Amino acid sequence: MDSELKSMLDRANELLDELKDEYESSLSAQKVTDRAKNLTQEILEKLRHALDHTMSRVWEKFIAPNLSKEDRESARVYFPIGKNLHAIASILGQAKVRNLEKVNKPLYEFLLKKQPFSAKENKWLELLTKITGKGKHFRLTPQKRIQKIKSIEVSTIGGAKAKWTPSSVRFGKGVKIFGAPIDPKTQRVVPTAFIAEKVEVWVSFIFDGYGVKAFGFCNEAYTKTRALIEEMVKVFKL
Repeated sequence: MDSELKSMLDRANELLDELKDEYESSLSAQKVTDRAKNLTQEILEKLRHALDHTMSRVWEKFIAPNLSKEDRESARVYFPIGKNLHAIASILGQAKVRNLEKVNKPLYEFLLKKQPFSAKENKWLELLTKITGKGKHFRLTPQKRIQKIKSIEVSTIGGAKAKWTPSSVRFGKGVKIFGAPIDPKTQRVVPTAFIAEKVEVWVSFIFDGYGVKAFGFCNEAYTKTRALIEEMVKVFKL
């Protein structure tokens, strides 16, 4: 593996550690921070770029020597990820790769075997492509559960709301919220007919529209990208 490719993967791993800390902080604060989103985007784009870089190395070794100067200069090389054979042919066509199944059957079969439509274990590549294709426009949304107290929100039938985190704010004896007393032992509102209490915990972030946990996917994508690239380096002697 060349030093540039190794540095991309190593940097993605470093960012993954930063992302874990940022997610934990964001979940505690119950806020999707810009930094959490930026780190997520940077990691996935770096992994996608690493795959493209590896494919470029393969292309330079096996395809480019047989192309005209014009084709070499106009080729756009990406690691092909498509929903069917037609999509793969289109992506390869951008790299000026024609009839790869005849020109280099081992490479064609390798790429085909890694496609999302070839095996369930390759579905992560489809999601990686979709999310990186959105650029900065993907959304992270919190996955929430009602369980042990992390934060408490109370509201009146008139729509007024108050929210606090018992680990950060402690109320003493005699404190009331909207007229309802706070139990200093539990830091919970003593129920009344006019007060509703909601105890909510943010447990993870998910990619909006995909239902996939963001950190779990970033971690999976890093591990599988590295394994795929190491396999390509070994198989094609890059």
